[in-house]
Amino acid sequence: MPPVSLFVGGSDKLVDGKKMIDRFAKIEKGVVMIRGQIDEEYEHLDCLWAMDSLERIGERVKGDIWSTTTEEDVVVPEGCRLGDKGRLLLGLEVPLSPLS
Repeated sequence: MPPVSLFVGGSDKLVDGKKMIDRFAKIEKGVVMIRGQIDEEYEHLDCLWAMDSLERIGERVKGDIWSTTTEEDVVVPEGCRLGDKGRLLLGLEVPLSPLS
């Protein structure tokens, strides 16, 4: 299974995102969880569709994808550091943003 980042709404009435994050972090075998982020103001699917989702989540998604990239022939995305490329797959920690 590829590494996983979970972004959930804390006000979600359909899915208990906190339980889902806890399950992935503690129970699921073979899952590398990069991040489990709960945004208390978000409801179901706001992480995808909210007007401010790029500012609140987008940069973290980009960083999480970059930290698991191993391909050699890729362009370094704006805001990412070449030294962070593939760090998680190499077993190295990736510095998370202060809001993580």
